[in-house]
Amino acid sequence: MRNTWYREITQQKIDKKMQCIVDYALKYPYSSVLNQYYSEFKNRYIYHTNTIEGNRITEYDTTYIIQSNMFLEGYSARENMEVLGSSKAWDYIIKKPELSFQTINEIHKRVLFFDVEHAGIYRKIAVHLGEKQMIAAEEIPEKMKTLFSVVYQQGDFFENIAKTHIEFENIHPFVDGNGRTGRMIINLQLINGGYLPINIKQNEAGKYYRCFRQYDIAKQKGIQEMYNLITKYEWEELNRLLDYIQKSDKIFDD
Repeated sequence: MRNTWYREITQQKIDKKMQCIVDYALKYPYSSVLNQYYSEFKNRYIYHTNTIEGNRITEYDTTYIIQSNMFLEGYSARENMEVLGSSKAWDYIIKKPELSFQTINEIHKRVLFFDVEHAGIYRKIAVHLGEKQMIAAEEIPEKMKTLFSVVYQQGDFFENIAKTHIEFENIHPFVDGNGRTGRMIINLQLINGGYLPINIKQNEAGKYYRCFRQYDIAKQKGIQEMYNLITKYEWEELNRLLDYIQKSDKIFDD
């Protein structure tokens, strides 16, 4: 599969940039650049993954809540807890656990840690997204088993991630927190595959949700568009980190 929106982005070019980063990490194992990048990424990512879901907390305040582990006035308790829950989930996936049923439940337990009745537990009720009725609760266990045949399918790495994400969101296994959990799964797959995590931005949420609408009309079209987004965001993060590295080298040389 190729990126049909941004034709300059190819698997070969992505791998070449990623190899540059791997080479840098091997050459400078004690460099602070990678730690700085991942710390800043975490703050940006948690802001966007929550804002997509309607959370009103600003990026600046998101960083404060993560770093202080304290609530901020002016926002609801739930909004504050959504930030902390996403932070807990991120700290879990960055340790690179193998993706499994248990791993997904552990991610969700952290995302929704403030709702002990539903955290890490498949829903028992019917849910709708707009006019779309999601699959019946009793179908979830079997559908999740089918999902893992996609996760471990041989073939295009980024295409499999796109399929996994769309199908997970269509299963919608939990009462709440499916979007945040699903985007964490994307990043766990990327990290475990030797790539950088991605940040699906709130200001491009329309393109993101369009992938699901397209999937309902024509599955392969939806997968293609999700592939386009994932590889585009991977490309952006690679360039961002390489820019960090280049700037740090310049400072060192000066």
